[in-house]
Amino acid sequence: MERKNSVVTGVRPNEGPMQTSPSRRTFIRLVGGGAVLAATGGIAGCSDELPEAAIRPWRSADRESDTRRFMLAHALLAPNPHNRQPWVADLREPGRIHLICDGERLLPETDPFGRQILIGCGAFIELAVIAAAQRGVSAKVELFPSGMPADQALPKGSRVATLVLGEPGSAPADALFAQISRRHTRKTAYAMDRALPEALVRNWGETAAGFGLRSGVASGAAAMDPIRRITREAYEIEATTARTWLESARLMRIGPAAVAANPDGISLNSPMVRALHTVGLFDPMEVPARGSKTLERVMERWVPFETASGFLWLASLDNSRPTQVAAGRAYVRAHLLATAAGVDMHPLSQALQEFAEMRGPRVAIHKTLGLDASGATLQMLSRVGFASELRGPSPRRSLESMLLT
Repeated sequence: MERKNSVVTGVRPNEGPMQTSPSRRTFIRLVGGGAVLAATGGIAGCSDELPEAAIRPWRSADRESDTRRFMLAHALLAPNPHNRQPWVADLREPGRIHLICDGERLLPETDPFGRQILIGCGAFIELAVIAAAQRGVSAKVELFPSGMPADQALPKGSRVATLVLGEPGSAPADALFAQISRRHTRKTAYAMDRALPEALVRNWGETAAGFGLRSGVASGAAAMDPIRRITREAYEIEATTARTWLESARLMRIGPAAVAANPDGISLNSPMVRALHTVGLFDPMEVPARGSKTLERVMERWVPFETASGFLWLASLDNSRPTQVAAGRAYVRAHLLATAAGVDMHPLSQALQEFAEMRGPRVAIHKTLGLDASGATLQMLSRVGFASELRGPSPRRSLESMLLT
């Protein structure tokens, strides 16, 4: 979920590392949630602020007067994999919202069965339900009213849910509503010496149980170090597997014009990244090769993602489509609870992915968390703690762009 913000520079798969001067090597670094190039310096007259149009949805959701539009304006702020925002909302039937999975916004290489996409849809649904309650309206969720996609088929065009609105006064307000527009995924380094609030950890467990899931928090070096090793290995596998790297590369939006034109995917707006791209010093389509300087730089940028107060996990006894949606609903509520408590969350989803090359880390992470014996499925893994930098929101598409009316 919202886990990448990336670019690459370096080598073609069959070439040696690109030659750069020592001074250039001192400022080129890779940053972000997926493997990606960014820079520490700035360029005079340039800003890394995202275009207003791309972040306006975070500021305008409360302005909607119609209840269904109010619900959807908040729901579209949900975390989701690669920021694909795979949502179509059909409003053609009064009193109902039909949520359809947009088949053009899937991730067939890193998410070949659409599990993560459906988790993102679950987060969307939960925010819609919370927003409806803010208006005093209940929203009954009917999952897969037209039938579920097969377990190993992408959910292209699936009607994930129908939300049936109740009468005015049918639901009390949800205390987490105020956190929807404050919740952001922080991808910077986290403090290493701060403990998580005990009440928050308890609330996470209660939230997971409410959706039929298990949860836990791994903290302390003995528990966290094996997770760090496995997630680092998974990150390297995704970066060096050509088809999974290129899936991310094709979603990179470099510079404000590209972000404004496509406010989804992986936004790259650092002045240095834009400058290097302009003069042809990096190509996102170049796959990091094992043993290359490019891969070294990619892996340097994993280091901040090993900083945390702990790792929060959500697991289920089955891996059915309704359970995947439930995992998304539980996850976004957990994140809203964290936001209310001043705690940050950043999903590390690589080791959970189902493509063939990731089997080793996927088996290892289940074993490390004690989930292998029960046959449980790890649905979400996030580092949790206190971010060093409070960066702003990710781009979002407009409400109008996802409506059928």
